[in-house]
Amino acid sequence: MQKLNGVVMNKIDLLQMVSTNAAEYSLTANESIQRNGHMNIVDDNIDIPQDKIEALLVDFVNFIGMKQGIDYAMYTSDLNKEQEKFKK
Repeated sequence: MQKLNGVVMNKIDLLQMVSTNAAEYSLTANESIQRNGHMNIVDDNIDIPQDKIEALLVDFVNFIGMKQGIDYAMYTSDLNKEQEKFKK
């Protein structure tokens, strides 16, 4: 069990939270990367295709899962379903 902000979470809860956050972030990732250009070495005018952003985030969530000993098996289709909660 992990403790996050005083809340006890199991590994699956943690991965679900990270997945939800990744889905929300993915919708504004391109703008965020540009806005935070002082923190990276990316050209200010970069336009990262949405499918590449989603692939990277899904791969990273699955990487976190594997580091925790879990084959989380998140797909971009799962991310896309989760994004619907944040689209307005």
